Amino acid sequence: MKCKLLFLRLVLILPIVIMVVFHSPLPAQTQVSAAFNETTRLAGLAKVWGFLKYYHPNVARGYWDWDDVLIDTIESVKAAETKEAFHDAIIEMIQRAGGVNFLGYIHIMPDDTPEEPGFQWMEDTTLFNWYITIQLKSIKQHHPLIDNVYVKYYPYVGNVNLEDENSYTDMIYPNENWRLLALFRYWNVIQYFFPYKYLIGCDWEDVLAEMIPIFEEASDAAEYHLAACQLAARINDSHAYTNSSVLTEYWGNYYPPFKTSTIQGQTVVTFVYTGLIEDPEAVKPGDIIQRVEGTPVETIKQRLYKYMWASNESVKERNLNQYIFRGNIDHFTLTLLRDSQEQAVQVKRYLKDVLNEQDQLIDKGPIWKILEGNIGYVDMGRLEIAHVNDAMEELTETRAIIFDIRNYPHNTLFDIADHLNPLLCPFVKFSKPVQSAPGKFYYTDDRYCGPYYYNENYYKGKVILLFNEITQSHAEFTCMALQTAPDVTCFGSQTAGADGNVSYIILPGGIITCFSGIGVYYPDGRETQRIGIVPDIEVKPTIQGIREGRDEVLEKALEYINNSM
Repeated sequence: MKCKLLFLRLVLILPIVIMVVFHSPLPAQTQVSAAFNETTRLAGLAKVWGFLKYYHPNVARGYWDWDDVLIDTIESVKAAETKEAFHDAIIEMIQRAGGVNFLGYIHIMPDDTPEEPGFQWMEDTTLFNWYITIQLKSIKQHHPLIDNVYVKYYPYVGNVNLEDENSYTDMIYPNENWRLLALFRYWNVIQYFFPYKYLIGCDWEDVLAEMIPIFEEASDAAEYHLAACQLAARINDSHAYTNSSVLTEYWGNYYPPFKTSTIQGQTVVTFVYTGLIEDPEAVKPGDIIQRVEGTPVETIKQRLYKYMWASNESVKERNLNQYIFRGNIDHFTLTLLRDSQEQAVQVKRYLKDVLNEQDQLIDKGPIWKILEGNIGYVDMGRLEIAHVNDAMEELTETRAIIFDIRNYPHNTLFDIADHLNPLLCPFVKFSKPVQSAPGKFYYTDDRYCGPYYYNENYYKGKVILLFNEITQSHAEFTCMALQTAPDVTCFGSQTAGADGNVSYIILPGGIITCFSGIGVYYPDGRETQRIGIVPDIEVKPTIQGIREGRDEVLEKALEYINNSM
């Protein structure tokens, strides 16, 4: 037994010895090159600091305040005038973390995972010397399975829970080093816990380098909080909503008494709170808004574009339309185009609570009903689980049921699927973080919907789903389940492309931002992230249809049903 243990220890340490003996030393006092500038050094520091935070056992146990260690090291890295000085700063940080028992444990990464964590940066010889590379790779290979004070996981779901991070709420406008800490914290969370990092659309390491000067140069609280918005927007995730008291004030506390959408390339009024418009002729559905306080709408959109979180362009436009008319003054001037005539109107803005009260007063009609031609219709945004059996019983003899999911459903998908399917059907699988290996994810088994036992009385008519860019997250999950029905057709346009339970990141200054914490896929591996749910028949509203008060998506679905039955 002793011989076997000695042999194992020799096997473990031999690669390190070989690297030490045969690696050529670096030239003494190499001056910092143009490519090895402060931004490059800080990016290297961010990667090492984040890696040690999630992989070094002593840091994981909370032996040191790892944020304070970063603040100290940032100063050393900024001051480094040679590569050796930079290396010394990094080595000192590694040493502050403490020693690791390289002989006590070998960590084997799971093989069947959808995404590699990306540790290639450790071997960047333009950034790190051989000693740093050996230390980092050895820590990665031998980190023990222990709890991490910075990381928990939500039970039953498995997405990361980062609620124990210090929020530094009082740092509304942190100094430069603490602003960099905010950037480094966010970057590493996405690096290790975002299941869709491979779908971002760019190299995440490049984003780190791009954002360092932006965080450094933020000249006031608003610029810093906007930098956080800009950073979150780079992950291209419709869940990446970012908020703080500073941002609320920046966007404006007052809202317009109407809603807009981008239709046929124009910013079009789609809904008006008539009870809040003093002049009923001032703003009408179908009006094209051209300017706000004299500034072209497109100019405002271009200014805000980089701050808008979205998985796709449809949601970029959706979110822009929610922000371009906000302000801190309770009135503003619009230039509208109606019937080919421009007109300037002054409109009053209102606090959000006032709009919410108006929403409660709107008569939305019955939650489910039978339309002309014996066609069922269900408003999924208002249907509760307690309603499902009654609704399906009333609609069971209809020719078709239209499920309108241009809203946010109330977890009714499994109950509805029990009525639509004769048997259990797989409809989804997930990718979740490997808790023992940050940066790795594993696929779950398929999840099923439908009845456990054969249901001979399942719904025999056509099933129609309506969705658009408002359809997000649980709404998209609902679409996936209802798509298992035997005779289903989807109408509408691209959904939000953000599915999976949300995780939160807390940044200095009371900034809270979100991201999709688990991956969601069809059983065959197709993604919903960014692409969303794909309609069988694409239908989008038109300006003329809005002016006429028509629901063109619903009309197309009804036309399809009547022509096919």
